[in-house]
Amino acid sequence: MKTIAILHNFCARAKGTRIYHPKINTLFFALLVVAPFISLGQKNTRGSAAELTPVRGNYKIFQSLSPKPNPVKQNLDNLKFPFDQAWAGKVLAVKPVYLTNTSLDEFKLPDPPANSSDQTRAELNYLLALQHSRTLEDITTSIYMSDNPQSPSDIGQLIGYWTGPQKLPLTDSLMDKVERDGDFFLWGLKFKYGRVRPYILEPQIHDLEESRASSYPSGHVTYAYIRAYIYQELAPEFTDFFTANAYNMCRARQIIGVHYPSDCEGSRIFARQFVNFLFQNEKFRKDFEQVKKEWALKTRESLTNIKGS
Repeated sequence: MKTIAILHNFCARAKGTRIYHPKINTLFFALLVVAPFISLGQKNTRGSAAELTPVRGNYKIFQSLSPKPNPVKQNLDNLKFPFDQAWAGKVLAVKPVYLTNTSLDEFKLPDPPANSSDQTRAELNYLLALQHSRTLEDITTSIYMSDNPQSPSDIGQLIGYWTGPQKLPLTDSLMDKVERDGDFFLWGLKFKYGRVRPYILEPQIHDLEESRASSYPSGHVTYAYIRAYIYQELAPEFTDFFTANAYNMCRARQIIGVHYPSDCEGSRIFARQFVNFLFQNEKFRKDFEQVKKEWALKTRESLTNIKGS
């Protein structure tokens, strides 16, 4: 698979020189120490009323820096990810299943920091620091996580609801519809912001994945949080597990070098609003109730098999 070629490319570049912005060096020592211990837990409330937990850790540190354009580097702010009208028309032609009466303007995301801003420079330095310290295991794990999102059956096994793979046609159908809705709004946001990928602003960032879309918000991270917020409604006692999975996806996308931390934070904000909108939708709630029954049935079957063995 492409992982072998990527690992070979990483080894070949590993001796490259890394340059850090002198004004923010101290910040990154703090980030590298603090970031691994940050938890992005989510309150256990019904989806339609759930609030976003406050920004924390390195994400909060980055937000303390100015996101505004730096006049000295204003040429950077003219850079946008190429917009393909034909492609935009194609992906946006696939309309939502549930959120048919929801407009893109109803999602309230912060604008990504300007390319020339202090915040973006700090985030780029952080990505360089991750690149400097990433191991082959980090890369392999991050690429695998990106290429192989966990299915509902996987999740059910990981939390011990059932002992083996399960056929979950109602759950799979629901998540397929959710993804269709998510794609419509996610692509709309990507086209709206057109944020360039990190390697465009910092050539020393060796991204390990070809990017075909703009950077903000992250699609991988958006879906990691969407799944987390839906799964926690099925198994609220595992909320910490689900949100930790989403946080791990954030870090994986940064280790690969394809997303700024602010992309991931924008994704978390978008995903929370998106799932809240879903739970306000009567058609979604009806389908979700059937999914809850499916999960309960599979759990009872698994328990019966264990007791009978």
